[in-house]
Amino acid sequence: MIQPQTHLNVVDNSGARKLMCIRIIGASNRRYDHIVHNMPLERSEVIRAVIIRTCKELRRDNGMIIRYDDNVAIVIDHEGNPKGTQVFGAIARELRQ
Repeated sequence: MIQPQTHLNVVDNSGARKLMCIRIIGASNRRYDHIVHNMPLERSEVIRAVIIRTCKELRRDNGMIIRYDDNVAIVIDHEGNPKGTQVFGAIARELRQ
């Protein structure tokens, strides 16, 4: 589960290496977030990101449980398009759909 003040690794080539979650976008009273769905970045710039892997396990409808080693996100712009051109590592099937 991702909550505010959680540190995330970045696995695309957007220029960022580490992120810190400031706020969970979507609802004002949600405390946690989970897997849902080459431009240089300045230090301490506020950006949007999509979480693609979490340490907290994810249960699929067929009963399979998936757990990753680290919390990872990719940087997106305000229209929802990724800023980087490549994504490194595994991406969950739920996110691809």
